[in-house]
Amino acid sequence: MGCGAVAQVAHLPVYRRLRNVRLVALCDVEAPKLRALRERTDVPHAVSSLEDLLAIDEVEAVDICLPSHLHRAAVIQALEAGRHVLCEKPLALTAEDVADIAAAQRASGRVVLVGMNNRYRDDSILVKNSIEEGVLGEIFYARAAWVRRRERVRARDWQYQRDQSGGGVFMDIGIQLLDLLLWLAGYPEPERATAAFYHHMPGIEVEDTAVAAVKCEGGLTVSLEASWRFLVEPEEQRVEVYGTEGTALLSSAGGTAEPRIQILQRLHGGIIDVTPTSRRPRAHPYIESYEREIAFFGEVVAGREEMPPLDEQLALARAVEAIGRSALEGREAQVERAAATPA
Repeated sequence: MGCGAVAQVAHLPVYRRLRNVRLVALCDVEAPKLRALRERTDVPHAVSSLEDLLAIDEVEAVDICLPSHLHRAAVIQALEAGRHVLCEKPLALTAEDVADIAAAQRASGRVVLVGMNNRYRDDSILVKNSIEEGVLGEIFYARAAWVRRRERVRARDWQYQRDQSGGGVFMDIGIQLLDLLLWLAGYPEPERATAAFYHHMPGIEVEDTAVAAVKCEGGLTVSLEASWRFLVEPEEQRVEVYGTEGTALLSSAGGTAEPRIQILQRLHGGIIDVTPTSRRPRAHPYIESYEREIAFFGEVVAGREEMPPLDEQLALARAVEAIGRSALEGREAQVERAAATPA
């Protein structure tokens, strides 16, 4: 549902390669684009509305790649029609809308998976496993930075319209960093946030640079930097996780370079490199992450894997709202605490 850039670059190529899913329909309001994609992919059905998509009996699950402000309505409509849902990030623009989706998911008994693809990178999984095995000890601080420089933007595109995107660089890549750091640390409840947003790119109403720190229950602090504007070469992504017994460092440059990973542990009075190695050849890290994500979605739908709790996305949305308030008001903001979710 929605055949724009992320669908064409990441989702559609993955569906054509995977064996545990079959792509049966495309949906987009732009008829020329839809015709061209149908010819290129040889998909059986091509429709222009979600209603028409949900009327196709073969459709068991819907992959939503729409602009962010359309996520809530599309996810709930698909759930009410008895379909499983994979939704690109963010799940919705407000915590209230995420809570509505969580309620619809519980009522439907269907699967909802949010497309936080950085969780599915090979290096992210290696670090997550090391943390769960206790290699790093107790995690008390994590930080991340992502620079995806944009020299030219089209101000009319939905990504730069606050009412459609929910924000600028933070909702584009910052939210992914925050989700990744919280996920690596076991998703402790965020409690308060301090942030600054910067607007240096002419012609757009959203921030081009975001800096934020979030204090969580149990003592964890996470910080992040996200920018379309930083003048660095090459562009880079960096994740650092610090524990009482070790450190994990991830980095990649330019988006296509082989990611670097290092895990250090305190042992016998010294520092030992205990970095695990992947046993399989790595594909492009970006495409690989989507391949893992979509394959995992298929396994969850089939009942062979467990759906990540939507409580995580509600905690994330509340943290995002506090970050936005802090940036607007210029002071620390409390994160609204989520009410207990019914079983």
